[in-house]
Amino acid sequence: MIKYTDEHLLIGQIGIFFTLLAFAAALVSFYAYYKSTVLSDTLNEKSWKVLSRSAFIVNAVSVIAVFFTLYLIIYNHYFEYKYAHQHSKRSLDVQYLLSCFWEGQEGSFMLWGFWNAVLGLVLLKVAKKWEAPVMTVISLVQVFLASFLIGIYFFDVRIGSNPFVLMRNEFPDAPIFQDPDYLSKYLTDGNGLNVLLQNYWMVIHPPILFLGFSSSVVPYAFAVAGLWKKDHKGWLRPAMPWALFCAGILGLGIMMGAAWAYESLTFGGYWAWDPVENASMVPWLLLVAGIHTMLIFQSTGHSLKASYLFIVLSFLFVLYSTFLTRTGVLGDTSVHSFTGEGSTLYWHLLAMILAFVSAPLIFYIKDRKNIPVEVKEENLDSREFWMFVGSLMLIIAGLYIIVLTSLPFFNKLFGTKWAIGEDVEFVYNRIMILVAILLGMLTAVTQYLKYKSTAQKYLWSKLWIPTVMAVLVSGCISYFGNIHYDKYGMGYLVAIHLAMFSSVYTIIANANYMAFVIKWKMKAAGSSFAHIGFGLMLVGILLSSAKKELISENNTGIAVSGLKDAKGRDEDPRENVTLIYNIPTPMGKYTVTYLGDSSVDKDDRVYFKIKFIKTDTSDNSIVEQFDVRPNAFLMKSGEGTQLSSNPGSRHYLSNDVFVYITSWLNPDNIKDTASFRYQTVNTGDTVFYSNGFIVVDRLLAANKNDNKDLPVVDSAWLSELSVFAKDGRKFSSTPAYFVKDGGSSVKTDTIMEQSLIFSLERKGKAVSLGVKESDAVMRYITLKAYRFPWINLLWLGTIIMVFGFLLSMWNRLKSKLYVV
Repeated sequence: MIKYTDEHLLIGQIGIFFTLLAFAAALVSFYAYYKSTVLSDTLNEKSWKVLSRSAFIVNAVSVIAVFFTLYLIIYNHYFEYKYAHQHSKRSLDVQYLLSCFWEGQEGSFMLWGFWNAVLGLVLLKVAKKWEAPVMTVISLVQVFLASFLIGIYFFDVRIGSNPFVLMRNEFPDAPIFQDPDYLSKYLTDGNGLNVLLQNYWMVIHPPILFLGFSSSVVPYAFAVAGLWKKDHKGWLRPAMPWALFCAGILGLGIMMGAAWAYESLTFGGYWAWDPVENASMVPWLLLVAGIHTMLIFQSTGHSLKASYLFIVLSFLFVLYSTFLTRTGVLGDTSVHSFTGEGSTLYWHLLAMILAFVSAPLIFYIKDRKNIPVEVKEENLDSREFWMFVGSLMLIIAGLYIIVLTSLPFFNKLFGTKWAIGEDVEFVYNRIMILVAILLGMLTAVTQYLKYKSTAQKYLWSKLWIPTVMAVLVSGCISYFGNIHYDKYGMGYLVAIHLAMFSSVYTIIANANYMAFVIKWKMKAAGSSFAHIGFGLMLVGILLSSAKKELISENNTGIAVSGLKDAKGRDEDPRENVTLIYNIPTPMGKYTVTYLGDSSVDKDDRVYFKIKFIKTDTSDNSIVEQFDVRPNAFLMKSGEGTQLSSNPGSRHYLSNDVFVYITSWLNPDNIKDTASFRYQTVNTGDTVFYSNGFIVVDRLLAANKNDNKDLPVVDSAWLSELSVFAKDGRKFSSTPAYFVKDGGSSVKTDTIMEQSLIFSLERKGKAVSLGVKESDAVMRYITLKAYRFPWINLLWLGTIIMVFGFLLSMWNRLKSKLYVV
């Protein structure tokens, strides 16, 4: 038996212990809460509840212990553990060690379980009479999440993946593990973190997003509890604040992901309808639809079944999105770093989905006849009718997105070859812009309607001023904003202008509602804030997308081939400008100069410095100048060193300038295979090269006796050359040949812009000029640059919308509407 050195086994054993304890405690908590729910004997119910609470607390403590144990392994670089070796390395900044934690499957499930435990502890305090049925559901989720981490075998089937497995146990036949000192000799560093995740947004985005995912189970649990206990009206009040919390946090998490994409990916924006983005958005759409139908039921008695359906589906689609993004079925269609773990995880997640589909379905079938239904139909002039229409629009949008997102899965399942097409964004946008028009109109008008019926005179007395203002403001934006996005024809351009009107209408109408209807009463203003935020987001999306301006139009005559974007698609050389080191180059309204690049020890990135100067064309004075500093990771592959670019940007109140590097040529990294071509020359001679010609203006022999400027050499041949390029540019060069103590040396001279190196040689009394044309001379970058106008409206709208959700949640917690 080999005695290995330098291993840290205790911390891993502690992690395995708490992982198994978390799983066992979750099972006990689930069963005990189930018994507490179904028993009618009050005494037995209480004893089961005491056991279930204790078990859940043990589960929560164990999950938190597992969380911190794994983080300590990553933080201390214990590379004997597979998880630390796969996802981290010593050179990573400390803040990115958290990103290592949730880069892998195990860490992300652990993060989910952590938040689920925290939410469960809160529910122990506030759920009151709903505790047993609600916590039964929460505990069952913990059972599944813990099972993803236990990594034990049931016969020949492995259940879960243990994050504390040792490298030598995972790869026992590897020769390095026959050496007891393998850690100090071979595993001195890890593989590192995916370069796309080395961004500060990926430190905070996943925890917020997973808090949103985790919190979606709470309204689901209340809905299941309502069906289970046959209390079809009582569950909505305690569920509503949780639904609002989830909508706010999940929406914030999604938009943090958009901000990460904007700053880290190179597809030139914040949303590209990537499958992973879509999968997170659909549960949010369903949840918001459910919130509105819950409001309808609380006010009129309508839409109870719809509320059940939408709330249940919102959590089920969280599970389905997890299935899509974790099993690898979308691996070829997403730029995100989620990959599958084989068929075991595939069936494991399907079992989880089946369990949480079955529970509400069985309870519904058993008691469907007793679920109250309002027989009287809603009036067309009622608030509830149009709120329900809006909810249906959200559902239709969500289903459209998830069906298209699921095509790769359907293709693998049925052997089909369905595809969206090359222009993925337009396939989604052509439908979503219609949804935006309708939702904008509905969020503007519906709050002015009264439940059950609204007098037409009252409605128009409240709406005519915001309507006129919206027409005027949106008309000015469309006209003076020069929105002429006709890439997809006149019909799509008209839709953009209509969407602009409905978005502005939403903002103005809801602001007017706050000012003149509810008189700035904050306890009733949550929905108005959320709607205003939604309207601002739409305006920001429309302006930044329809007015997105490519400023890197290539007029230099230099075209670099083989350029790729973040999705592996070919870049158009006409949209990428090549900048030669230290040579000012016109680019749109700017003159741009590549000032250089730098790197830092133990950092795989290269940092570029690019100066932008904008001048007044009338007097050539500088109007504005700034530096942009994009960076790129150097990734070695079989095809050589590849770039993974992180964009740089210049932020203004009204727009952003967005720049990323698409290629980089550093002479230090290129093997020079070119050779000098020598030709005997005299003063006045002309020598040709591939891109122009060279004139020998002066050729001078000198020695230290005649020339006091040559004290360190005995003699020299000095030259002055003029280089004339085909494009009309002129350059100067001064190569020289020196003799000292019987030995000779050459002073070469370089014209980087023309990839030229000059040399002089003396052969007898003749002097030869050497000309070498080499790619190893030129130092350049190729970049792509956009201008996003009014992008900040999108981020501002996100903040206001989230504030509106959380304000509504807070107001309900404080009011009598939250009664458990």
